[in-house]
Amino acid sequence: MFKDQERQERPILDDYQVEEFDQRICYAMESNSAVKLTIWDDGFTYDITGRIHYVDPITKQLRIEVKPGDFERIAFEDVIGVIVVG
Repeated sequence: MFKDQERQERPILDDYQVEEFDQRICYAMESNSAVKLTIWDDGFTYDITGRIHYVDPITKQLRIEVKPGDFERIAFEDVIGVIVVG
């Protein structure tokens, strides 16, 4: 019951922010740098850190390697923050 009180609305991203995220993801892939993604999931946010392995424009998902050999798929629309960490 108390957990529901902490839910947040999905942030609305403008075109500039989406473009900035795309550029950061491309840079991280080219330089093989790790990224920290902030993900919105049903009213809650969490961070995931790893290397972008693949961007699938058809299914609109990112495949991120969180540990060697361990991948997670993240939908583009759920990403609300991208930071290149090196």
